[in-house]
Amino acid sequence: MESNNMPDLNGVAKKTKGRQKIEMKKMRKRVTFGDILKRRTGVFKKASELATLCGVDVAGPPPLLTLDLNKVHSTVDEVELHTHLHCLSNQIAIEKKRTKDLNHLAKAAEDQFWWARPIESMTDSQLDKYKKMLEDFKRQLKEKRGNLN
Repeated sequence: MESNNMPDLNGVAKKTKGRQKIEMKKMRKRVTFGDILKRRTGVFKKASELATLCGVDVAGPPPLLTLDLNKVHSTVDEVELHTHLHCLSNQIAIEKKRTKDLNHLAKAAEDQFWWARPIESMTDSQLDKYKKMLEDFKRQLKEKRGNLN
């Protein structure tokens, strides 16, 4: 597009190029071993978070980062690294959602079933109420056993 020299509200001409179309093209950048070392901490942190959320142990570095240390100028395709990172990020998001859903279910169970609620969170009146319920239940079991004999 051509430049716009139109006056604005104050009468001053703008010297901008206006909106221009940017050509989209695939860019391939080669990543050196030094670049990988810079990103390594972040990748391991994400892997550690994922392992924690999944409840598994991480046995070592992911295969993409296992490089020959003697080849300082080794390169890895940046697109491949981004794909791997995107996959890990998606897995973390899925596990966070699963954790949130499970916490929601646990809360719903606590609200619906008194025995699922931690005793520490119960009030004295609730504890008395549940104690009476358990005593009644125990009495009914004894009566039922007496009727069976």
